[in-house]
Amino acid sequence: MKLLINALLPTASTAFKRVNVLFNERFLKFSTDELKVDDEVEIIDAKGWIILPGGLDPHVHILGKASTAAADLASISKAALEGGWTTLAELSYHTENPVFGLPDLKKTVALIEEEAWTSMALWGHVNIDEYPYHAESAQELWAKGVVGIALTAPAPNKAIPEISFTEIMDLFLDIYESDTAFAFQGFDHESHAEFSHLAQMEAIKKILRRMQENPIHIPRISSFATIEFINSISKRSDISFALACSDMMALFTGEHFKLQHSCDFGDNEETKNLLFELLRTNKLYLISNSISPEAKQTDYCELFKGDNPELVRHSYLWVLSELWKKRKVPLATCLKMTSENAAKRLGLYPQKGCLEAGSDADFLLYNPEATTVLGNKLELTGAFESIFIKGMLVAGKGIESNKNGGFVARTNSPKRRHNNTTWI
Repeated sequence: MKLLINALLPTASTAFKRVNVLFNERFLKFSTDELKVDDEVEIIDAKGWIILPGGLDPHVHILGKASTAAADLASISKAALEGGWTTLAELSYHTENPVFGLPDLKKTVALIEEEAWTSMALWGHVNIDEYPYHAESAQELWAKGVVGIALTAPAPNKAIPEISFTEIMDLFLDIYESDTAFAFQGFDHESHAEFSHLAQMEAIKKILRRMQENPIHIPRISSFATIEFINSISKRSDISFALACSDMMALFTGEHFKLQHSCDFGDNEETKNLLFELLRTNKLYLISNSISPEAKQTDYCELFKGDNPELVRHSYLWVLSELWKKRKVPLATCLKMTSENAAKRLGLYPQKGCLEAGSDADFLLYNPEATTVLGNKLELTGAFESIFIKGMLVAGKGIESNKNGGFVARTNSPKRRHNNTTWI
């Protein structure tokens, strides 16, 4: 058992309250009063630093072992850990390890337990080779705690067989009616490669026509045109979306780069103002690194040094520095984007994504007075002094990183119908 003293806990307002926190693998008690403990309890002085929930990235692709890989599961998850991301959700649609069924799940969980430095959740996949006999496999994976069922049309590396949009929608509706999860809908790959915003808007329109009563979440937006389109649908306030953190960082720093899939964000105030409006109205629901080991160094701009670990290592800190400290987005909003909302979307809340008694003791001690240099080029306000996973000190400034990762299963199920979510 451990006692954290002199920590500053964020509140719904701009204020903080000084708390003492008793924890082991889970949080046991938060108190503004002094907590009396016996001599065997380890006392950790937070020194007035801010306690934050560990980051949860809902959308990574880091289980591949391709020859073009810039990094692997161990190195990327360690970098994520050092950057404050304590839980990653693997969506393996363009890696070597998609989880089609229980044997794949068992193999992938074993790999995670052996190599991951963070907690890791898993998306499952429908084996479209067995179409239409898909529901049973999806239900089995759901019962074992995957956070969602992923459907892609088609996958870039052909690991997941091609299937038409109509077939995918029929497949999704079948799974959905069976009480199994929410689903992910991919775009036509050939269109997405060169005309991502057109493919995105067409997919959104199709989904809107078929799923008129259900909230929709879009996990990756890559164009200003798509953002404008979503924002213009005033009658659908239940549509939320995410940006890849790399896209946001490029936009706000004025650094431009070309990813494997095109991105047409421009460095202009119109785009930035629209993003702030979406933040204010909670439509920009979460962020993701969408990190992949298959990305080559040339895919990222010089700011990120072409290094996936460099990108994921600094993205959470960048949100705090750029959006909270510099642009005055409320800290509570930033933390929802980096932790809480993703945990709720994936059925991991309140085990993950929050600072509450009973939750896993995944937390960061953030020093807002420090400075961190990104890529020897960009100075970020603040630094993570200490990082904990399940109550264990695993990383931080001047700390040798420790491995405490492993598989984490979904702890609850989203409700059907009006409270469920369609991922496109």
